[in-house]
Amino acid sequence: MKEKISVSVLVRYLKTRLDGDPNLQNITVSGELSNFTHHNSGHLYFTLKDEKAAIRCVMFSSKASSLKFEPKNGDKVLINASASIFETTGQLQLYVNSMKLDGLGDLYQQYEELKNRLAEEGLFSNKKKLIGTRYPESIAVLVGDRSAAMSDIKTQFARRWPLCKVDYYPVLVQGAEAPSDIIEKLMEADKKCYDAIILARGGGSFEDLFCFNDEKLVRTIYSLNTFIVTGIGHEQDFTLADFVADLRAPTPTASVELITPNMDEVREYLDDMKDELKYLMKRRLDEADSELNTLLQNRYLLNPYLLIDNTVLKIDYYNSRLERFSKVIESLAAGIDNDLKSICLKLDRLIERKNSIIDNQKDRLIAGMKNYFKDKQKKLEKNEGLLKAYSLDNTLKRGYSIVYGTKGIISSVKDLDINENITIRMHEGRADALIKEKYDG
Repeated sequence: MKEKISVSVLVRYLKTRLDGDPNLQNITVSGELSNFTHHNSGHLYFTLKDEKAAIRCVMFSSKASSLKFEPKNGDKVLINASASIFETTGQLQLYVNSMKLDGLGDLYQQYEELKNRLAEEGLFSNKKKLIGTRYPESIAVLVGDRSAAMSDIKTQFARRWPLCKVDYYPVLVQGAEAPSDIIEKLMEADKKCYDAIILARGGGSFEDLFCFNDEKLVRTIYSLNTFIVTGIGHEQDFTLADFVADLRAPTPTASVELITPNMDEVREYLDDMKDELKYLMKRRLDEADSELNTLLQNRYLLNPYLLIDNTVLKIDYYNSRLERFSKVIESLAAGIDNDLKSICLKLDRLIERKNSIIDNQKDRLIAGMKNYFKDKQKKLEKNEGLLKAYSLDNTLKRGYSIVYGTKGIISSVKDLDINENITIRMHEGRADALIKEKYDG
């Protein structure tokens, strides 16, 4: 009989074997998340499962902080992990180092990241172009060649609005080459000034429609001058092209319905307008007929000479009044003329008196100015003489001198020092001297 061992020894042994097995370290496992818990500590606890099995997993916060998406139950993921045993419970579990969405999940993550970035740039704003007419005359349709969507669109145009000229631009609607093909055709159609452009594709999986999430294609749609409507996939399908388009239709067929009138409804509307116009014209004719009958009963139309006689009487009356007013005006004009002559004579005399006063005042002003300037000239000459008499040069002529020491001009014996060299400036010339003694007073 073999020696007994404790549970802890057994679990530790199994853990050691698992930790030492290189085939169970740094392994990549795919599966679906369930029982997902994001703990307050930042650690992630979940079960990774497929159709036949499940295993517990833990991802510590130091690793979880680098995740580029928010995990949730049902996500299909790829994890990089190491297998080991949690000794406390003896449970086998995977310790996860990294995790990413698997397959479709990666595409959806790319879709969401690009969608958020373009939305922040304002490409999905509500400031969309408006279609210029309710009755479009020319429309460009970008759709898969000979596809069911093309057939449905042709049928819808023929039924609803056959008067419209429709140009079809067959394009690739799936695969890596599709975005560049669609961009080329969009740019070509945009130059031809259509009333609208339809970009359409029938239903498909998320992967099938992914070419309509191409960033360059989205930016091209945003830059178009022509109104564009998208009808991509089914009603529940949304691509980035739908968000940036001026109008999004749930299906290709609906894209035609949204921008074209129904021919039958237009006919019905025109019939209604025709009936209303007939009614309005009849009513207006009846009113005009009634007005004509009223006019025909007018006494002046029945006897036009009545209007002429009354007019002649009015003319005679106004002529007589005009003659009276003319005489009054002539009388007033004669009186005004005499008054004006009298006023002009008075003004001439007044102007003469004022001119005489001005001349006298001008002569007095000139004489006063002359006397003023003579007085100022005399004072100026007097001051000029005093200035010359007291100038430095004339003062030196009278026997005065200026003494310069090391401190500048000497005005007191106190400013001199024994053995100091001085300069004496006289009227004519200078002399240098040496101070041997000095005396106060």
